[in-house]
Amino acid sequence: MKEILFLIYDFIFCLGLTIYLPLHLYRKKMTLLALREKLGFISVREIKNSIWIQVVSVGEANLIGDLIRRLRESQDLPIIISTTTLTGNRIAKKRYSHLAKVIFFPFDFSIILARVIKIIKPKIFIAVETEIWPNLFYRLRKKKIPIVIINGRISDKAFKRYCWIRPFMRGVLKKCDYIGVQNSLYKERFLFLGADPKKIIVSGNMKFESILIDKDKLRQKQEKYKSILKRGGNKLLVAASTHEPEEEIIIDIYKDIFKSPGGITLIIAPRHPERVSKIGKLIQLASFNPVKMSKVEENLGDKRSIFIADTVGELLYFYSIADICFVGGSLAKSGGHNVLEPIYFRKPTVFGPNMDNFLDIEEIVLEKGAGIKVRNREELAEVLLGLVSDTALKNTLANRCDEVFEGEKKSLGNNLDIILKRLSES
Repeated sequence: MKEILFLIYDFIFCLGLTIYLPLHLYRKKMTLLALREKLGFISVREIKNSIWIQVVSVGEANLIGDLIRRLRESQDLPIIISTTTLTGNRIAKKRYSHLAKVIFFPFDFSIILARVIKIIKPKIFIAVETEIWPNLFYRLRKKKIPIVIINGRISDKAFKRYCWIRPFMRGVLKKCDYIGVQNSLYKERFLFLGADPKKIIVSGNMKFESILIDKDKLRQKQEKYKSILKRGGNKLLVAASTHEPEEEIIIDIYKDIFKSPGGITLIIAPRHPERVSKIGKLIQLASFNPVKMSKVEENLGDKRSIFIADTVGELLYFYSIADICFVGGSLAKSGGHNVLEPIYFRKPTVFGPNMDNFLDIEEIVLEKGAGIKVRNREELAEVLLGLVSDTALKNTLANRCDEVFEGEKKSLGNNLDIILKRLSES
């Protein structure tokens, strides 16, 4: 009966793939290399007893840095990191190629999964955050390979979808050996969907201790970018992880901020690098000059330049020299993005109302008074204009940033304990 159900699942998955795959290729969200690996033709020779860690994109790839290093120190096992998105893959390769093999996550299709599992022969599968794949979990369970979810969470949107298929989800989650979740809310959601109460714990949020910085590289980047982005003592406004239509909104607000005393420079770092050319056109329509950071040594820009971060993995450096930060995906209905990085650098940080993917972080940031939440475009304009001139408010926000990280630094150890326990038992 189970085999028949998964044949049906394979059919539905394959049908969805034929519809969405051409669209992803057209929108440049997938390359031919990525497609090849997602079809199971991974660039890894056969290995044995690997630790397989699956992350989605940039946020999760950044999250696992300390975990990878700790596993390397304690385990003499090969590590495979699989990623879902192109940007996540780039970041993972850039940060972990010397510690692990990085591949694209295979499609959740029986034949493909059988090939990948045969090649990497995992001793354990570790899913980071909300990585629940029915076919994969079923195949791993059949081979008695432990399945662990760490830093688990289920967003409002995902929870509503999962509730429609609750009986199916119960069967999938029962296959997990351990689930470490960020907070009690997510624990209740996992339990409601059918997770085993004996195998779920609140292990904390690893995001609060996932910011790892190469201080020498940080210093070099700061020296390089300060001379360009803060010429003449200009302040710097960073609009990070933006989605449509946030770039247009920020550029429109910048028309007024641009005239403020002392001068201010804007850099836009879109969440999806393939949108860089479109943002360049928006900047030109607003009578400013777009300058890509990858070309900045050839074009240093002028007073009417707006810079675009078209490079991957450098957002931290821009945050570190910023005076004001706006974190996107929060005015657009995209669930928000992680606001901890600018707060780590004690920067006044603003975000919109749509933070569904980071509700726990939002709650702590607002509770500590370390960030400002705005409801709409008009409030964003008012707050940004205020921060440009209100030094006292900026200092108050900066002083409260350190409090955000206090008492939130045990989650890595908790999740590592879960993983090591399963490795020893297997």
